[in-house]
Amino acid sequence: MANVVEGEPRDSQEWHGSYLDEDGIVADIMKRVSADAEAVKRWLDPWSWRMPFTLGGRMMSDAPEHAGCLNFAGMAIRNFYGLWHADNPHTAFGLEDDVEITDGIVTDARHPDNFSGRVIDRVKAELQKLVPAEAV
Repeated sequence: MANVVEGEPRDSQEWHGSYLDEDGIVADIMKRVSADAEAVKRWLDPWSWRMPFTLGGRMMSDAPEHAGCLNFAGMAIRNFYGLWHADNPHTAFGLEDDVEITDGIVTDARHPDNFSGRVIDRVKAELQKLVPAEAV
């Protein structure tokens, strides 16, 4: 990673966090999201997870203002928690490892995309326990 950006010190491109396991990431996100009632509503609203322009013109007019606000949450989780880092012990695997692939798609639980997807599902399930269905 050094010298990726000329003139920038090496330290600016190194990971300074700690690698949390799946339970740790879920707990951290729960702490952050549950502290904000509006964030809880957004996480539990299906509109937050999809972009309205993909649903056609009529649906776009029905979409709430926050539609799609969490569309990139998986990417944000992967980046914020360093899931793509080669030395992350929870997601790292090499070409020599036995990686689970189904129909040409990496379905291995260690893959950062799959890992972040599970985190999102778990956070949503935990938030649902805190909020009655009629309140969402």
